Amino acid sequence: MVRVREFAAVASVAMLAMSAAFWIQRFESNDALQATVTKWIPGFSGPAANAGAETPKPAPAVQFAATGTAPKPLSIPVRVAKATLTLPPPKSIPVAPRLAEGAPSTQVPAAPPPPEVETDGANAQAVAVAERVRQSVPAELFPYFDVYLYVSKSASGAWAQHMFVFHKTDSGRLAFEETFPVSTGRERAEKYFTSTPSGLFELDPNRFDATHRSHRWNNAPMPWAMFLNYTIHNRATGVALHSGVGHVALLGQRASGGCVRMPPQKAEEYFHRFQASERGLVPVFAFDSASGTTRTDGMLQRDMAGKPVLTEGYRVLLIIQDVPGGPATVAALS
Repeated sequence: MVRVREFAAVASVAMLAMSAAFWIQRFESNDALQATVTKWIPGFSGPAANAGAETPKPAPAVQFAATGTAPKPLSIPVRVAKATLTLPPPKSIPVAPRLAEGAPSTQVPAAPPPPEVETDGANAQAVAVAERVRQSVPAELFPYFDVYLYVSKSASGAWAQHMFVFHKTDSGRLAFEETFPVSTGRERAEKYFTSTPSGLFELDPNRFDATHRSHRWNNAPMPWAMFLNYTIHNRATGVALHSGVGHVALLGQRASGGCVRMPPQKAEEYFHRFQASERGLVPVFAFDSASGTTRTDGMLQRDMAGKPVLTEGYRVLLIIQDVPGGPATVAALS
C-alpha cells in the first residue's frame, strides 16, 4: 500500500514537470504572450531577454599585506570655496588739518584796549563823558573810528541835550574837542512816537544832503543832513544829524521829531569835515534778520574767517544814550 502511494506521488511530480516544460516551451515560442506578461509585470524579463545578458563579475577581494594591516585610505582633495565677507567702508572722521608753522590762524585777534582819555585842557565834564565813551564802545571798534560824537538825549542833567565831540590822537588817546547843545526827539506819541534811538551808529555815506527837506513834517527844512546808517523793519530810517535852523531857541531841550538838531554853523562844519577828511574803511554793523533792524550794540558782521566785514564809509561813530550825567556844568555854546 505504501509503495502504491509513493508511485502515485512520483507520477504526480513527473506530470507536473512535463506540464511545466510544455508551458515554458509554449511561452518561449509565443511572442504575444511574452509581451502581455511584460506589460502587466514590468520587472519581468523572459529567458530570451536574459539569455544574452552578461553575468556581473564579483568585486575583487581586497588584498592585505602580509603584515595584516590595511592600506592607508586614499586622500581625495576636496576644494572648498572660500567665503568672501564684504565689509562696508569705514566711516571717515573729519579731522581739522594742523596748521603749518607760520601759517595764518583764523582766530580773531584780541581787540586792543580802549584808548586813554587825554585830560590836558579838558574840563571835568568832558573827561567823565570820555570815560563813558570808553565804557560804551566795544574795544574792537576803536581802531576803525577817528571821531566820536556822544549825545545825551536825557530830558535833564548835566549832559542832557548836548553833543560832546572827541577825536583819536596819533598816540591813540581820546582828545576832547568841544560840546554844544542839541535837540533830540520829543519822546511822545504824535504822527508816530517821536523818539531818538539809543545805541551806536554809523553815518550813511550815500545819504549826505545839504538841502534836504522832511517828507513827514510838512516839507520842513533839514539842511546839512547826515543820515544814520540805520534800518528798522527793513526800511532805512529818516533819523539824521542836521541843522536846527528855525529852531535854534529850542536847542538844549527835547524838541525834534527824532533827529538830532545841531547849531546851524556846527551842522555845516561837520558836514564838510566828514566828507573831506573822515572817509575810510569801516566795519559793517550786524543785522538782525528776524526784526529787519540794524544792531546798535556794536556787534559786527563777520566773514568766514571771523574777521569784520569792512566797507567804505566815514570813520565817525555816534553814541546816543539817555544818560543825564553828573552835576558839573556843561560848557555853553559861545
